[in-house]
Amino acid sequence: MKIRSFLIEVALSKKGKISLSELPQQEIEERVRRVWREGLPEGSSPEVVEAVDGSRNKKTYAGYVIYAVGACSLRFEGGSLGQEAFTVEIDLLKPEEYSDARLRTLMGIVEAKRALDGAGEAGALLIDGSIVGDVLRPTVFNYEIGERERKWALELFKELKEGFTTDGVDSKEFYGEIEKKFPGREFPVVAGFLEYLEYLYSLYRLIEEGKEKIIAVSKRSNSNFYGLDPVLPDITAFYLANPPDGYSEPHRVKVAEKKFNLPGEFEELLMEKEFWSFYFRCGGGIYKCETNMEPLEALKVLVYYQVRGYPFPLREVHRRVKITRSDMEEVIRILKHRGITGREGLGE
Repeated sequence: MKIRSFLIEVALSKKGKISLSELPQQEIEERVRRVWREGLPEGSSPEVVEAVDGSRNKKTYAGYVIYAVGACSLRFEGGSLGQEAFTVEIDLLKPEEYSDARLRTLMGIVEAKRALDGAGEAGALLIDGSIVGDVLRPTVFNYEIGERERKWALELFKELKEGFTTDGVDSKEFYGEIEKKFPGREFPVVAGFLEYLEYLYSLYRLIEEGKEKIIAVSKRSNSNFYGLDPVLPDITAFYLANPPDGYSEPHRVKVAEKKFNLPGEFEELLMEKEFWSFYFRCGGGIYKCETNMEPLEALKVLVYYQVRGYPFPLREVHRRVKITRSDMEEVIRILKHRGITGREGLGE
């Protein structure tokens, strides 16, 4: 017997008993009506719009991982799909410990740099996810690195900045120097911290060069700014109320309002950045938008490019950049890597 039959038994016993909110449906709908603006502006777009997304995947072995991270940018000119550009990194991370945190950072680096490359000519930059969340993304390296290692990495980062490129992950050029200085278990922490600094610097450059251009769209959010439910995030309450096409009352979000400390110079460079934040619905789902454009101007772009309720450029760039399990297996095959995963005894 497998666990499936027990899962079915428990699920049947809970059928109809799981509810999202403690508030009555009518109360949620009334709260949403107070902040929701029905109707949307007519769609329009700058001549050039750039959409950017990233992806990551890995194959885990006993003690290390082989990974692939990538980013794609798609250019739309006059509403039509134009050129595409990709950045891809494939390598090995050792040890396996910290690999998930490092991979997320590495993907963030190539994604931000891919957007940075297109920021100059674009009139609008469509980005998947939360730009404020990107800045405040917690990382273990900011807490686990020792003071001596932190000071050394911050000095090394100055050298990285001088040779900063948008071609890939610059931190990789310093792995040998880091491993020579910290050959033991400190290596992945110091390397991860340097990657984190490069990630923050890439974001800073993007925000500076993408002024009044960034439109970040999130499919999920934990924000409770509107206070629509005592526990649930606003986006869940909006879905429960099911409002018509429109948008929530825009409000300003300052990064510094979030209780989070950034390392080195980034406390000053990034914590004072501000964005407009609101939710919108355009013929489909409800999504969160963070932008440094005027909210109505950002909405015009979102309305112009929506297909089935979601910005088509973001849908298409996601489709093109996604690194699938099959892609990863092909990478391993080409590399001709024969490693031990430790799961061979399970037939996996």
